[in-house]
Amino acid sequence: MYIIYDMKDSEQCIGIFEQLKEVAKFFNTSSASISSSISRKEKRNHRYLIERVKIDKNDRRKRRINN
Repeated sequence: MYIIYDMKDSEQCIGIFEQLKEVAKFFNTSSASISSSISRKEKRNHRYLIERVKIDKNDRRKRRINN
């Protein structure tokens, strides 16, 4: 799961996507480019932070596991 935050607008969540290719389509770029931004913790367009999160499906509280 991927979450996009607008860092210039109070870190508001602007999107949640299941797959990397959906994030790439949102930014009109390649999956490799998005993957690189995530691994380097770089903001897209100097504004948007993308985080990859895993949901523990066995946990009833649905806690996030950041990687």
